Amino acid sequence: MEKTFAQRLINARKIRGYSQRELCSRLDGRISSNAIAKYETGKMLPSSQNLIAIAEALDFDVDYFFRPFTVNIDPNSFEFRKRSSLPAKKEASIKESIALSIEKYQEIEAITRESVRFGLSYGDILLQTDNDARSLGARFRQDLNLGIDCISTPIEVLESNGVKVIEIDTDPKFDGSCVRDLGLPVIVLNRNLISERRRLTLFHELAHLILAFDENADVERLCNVFANEVLLPSAVLKSLLGEHRKNLSWKELKLIQNGFGISVDAILVKAKQIGIITESVHRSLCIDMNRNTELKKRVQESVYPKEMSSRFERLVFKALADSMISISKAASLLGTSVDEVNAQTALA
Repeated sequence: MEKTFAQRLINARKIRGYSQRELCSRLDGRISSNAIAKYETGKMLPSSQNLIAIAEALDFDVDYFFRPFTVNIDPNSFEFRKRSSLPAKKEASIKESIALSIEKYQEIEAITRESVRFGLSYGDILLQTDNDARSLGARFRQDLNLGIDCISTPIEVLESNGVKVIEIDTDPKFDGSCVRDLGLPVIVLNRNLISERRRLTLFHELAHLILAFDENADVERLCNVFANEVLLPSAVLKSLLGEHRKNLSWKELKLIQNGFGISVDAILVKAKQIGIITESVHRSLCIDMNRNTELKKRVQESVYPKEMSSRFERLVFKALADSMISISKAASLLGTSVDEVNAQTALA
């Protein structure tokens, strides 16, 4: 019990981004830093009064601190995409939040007995070039019978094929992550990103999960090329813009963005990469946009509806409706209050 409490306390503190001293301060000095250190090393357990105070300070249910670990997830095994300016403490908080979300996801799948086997992999092909990545992007669409039209609900497509998509509210410097630990195909998205960026990040992270790369390959670039091809096939873009153009209008680019959920910046990059426009034309368009603040704002504005992951939540409410779990358990899994769960169930 001491060991479980110790690790849960460490994890909860990291999720909230507190040091031991900062947690002590939030407790108004009612518990010393020395006592917190002893709790986290498993040397002693807090009294009932101190336990409640810690749970309130960290905004976690008391039950969380004694819940046995059902799976061992190492946050350091996550493949992490972030800006270099993301503070280390914030990165640790994100990783621990992801680990907790995966743990909850596995728990509700075990309760409902609804896990989907993940079978997508192109690991037998070592990618080296952009053409390799585009080829596998096209093959991915073909293998899942996605046709050539816009993928309107990509999260649902991936979740129906066994990929767990987890969304977290976090720093805008974090884009996404993928997890292969324990054989779990998990993609993590920043809930606060605009729709077009989330969609590109989703398939960028998928590329990290299902593709293999030559040791000299530019992995991040090839993941972007793959994601771009999945969202907007090259043949489709050429049919919309033409094989070769001397210039492009912002209006036609915005219309393509609206139709396929991919940003104008990404469309321009793709148009350059597949030879629709030259490097010179691409540069000229970018210069024009950057010189005009109002134009840049309109060009980079998000226009595509945002899709949110819903499978985990659906499983929780299904388990609740079928009396597999209690309302308090549902609230714990969802990270919300019992009153909020009751309000949600009353929607029907």
